[in-house]
Amino acid sequence: MKRSMLRSGIALVLISDLCGCERKSGEAAVIGKDYVAAVTPGEEIKDERATNHEQWIVKVRMLENGRTIQVRSERAQWERLREGDRVKVRYRVGKYTGTVWDAEIR
Repeated sequence: MKRSMLRSGIALVLISDLCGCERKSGEAAVIGKDYVAAVTPGEEIKDERATNHEQWIVKVRMLENGRTIQVRSERAQWERLREGDRVKVRYRVGKYTGTVWDAEIR
């Protein structure tokens, strides 16, 4: 029983590694910033991206490949950054779809 569970666990790790996302990182330039206000229940939604919490979004362009990525950040970091600043970005890219996941500014 334990041996079959161990094999199943190893198989799951291998499959998720092969089918998962690739981790990437590199230098990027800040090309813009955006703020999305929080929406309270019953309030009219003005922005389709609005959720129950505020969002500070930094738009960056990767220097290596020119890809544009929207990165969610903390308010202090968002306020500190200016257009043209160079930052290091880590993100994941779906192997088959090319979708960017889990981007963060370091």
